[in-house]
Amino acid sequence: MCNIPGSINIPLESLKGEMCTLEKLSSGELPIYCLCRRGVFSVEATKEIFDAISSGKYPDIHSVYNIQGGLQQWADIDNHFPYY
Repeated sequence: MCNIPGSINIPLESLKGEMCTLEKLSSGELPIYCLCRRGVFSVEATKEIFDAISSGKYPDIHSVYNIQGGLQQWADIDNHFPYY
């Protein structure tokens, strides 16, 4: 429906299959930020990525953070961003 410029959208149901993509994006240096519409599913995504990091299988994922409040909260910060 909408996204933040420069972001990459990965649906939660596809996340496990995209860990290698996240590893390439992170390059062992950049954090991964999870964001969804209201901040509910991003908590689950953050946990899934954190578990992958903790398993040692994806050593080049630097870190992962959840954006609390999601895109609805972002719309409060960026008045040009659509609120839905």
